[in-house]
Amino acid sequence: MKSCCSELEDAAYYQGETKSGEKWIPAFIEYVDKEKCNGCGMCVKVCSRGVYEIRESNGKKISVAVNPGNCVGDGSCHIVCKPNAIKCAPKKM
Repeated sequence: MKSCCSELEDAAYYQGETKSGEKWIPAFIEYVDKEKCNGCGMCVKVCSRGVYEIRESNGKKISVAVNPGNCVGDGSCHIVCKPNAIKCAPKKM
């Protein structure tokens, strides 16, 4: 799966390689926009590393990145987030 930032070709970013040998630039979680998040939980469902939990904040359910260090940068959370509340970015080397 390609990340949202796979079109970047800057060698200053951490890069990986797909099975087919293509360069891949992972995008890691930076934050969840609490104003945009609707608490649907799709990020929790697609994340295999337990980065997110749904919590209540001011009477509203939202996603919270409770383990951001577990993020592998595959972008699956960003892809399934319909309100575009999850902000991911490549890591600089």
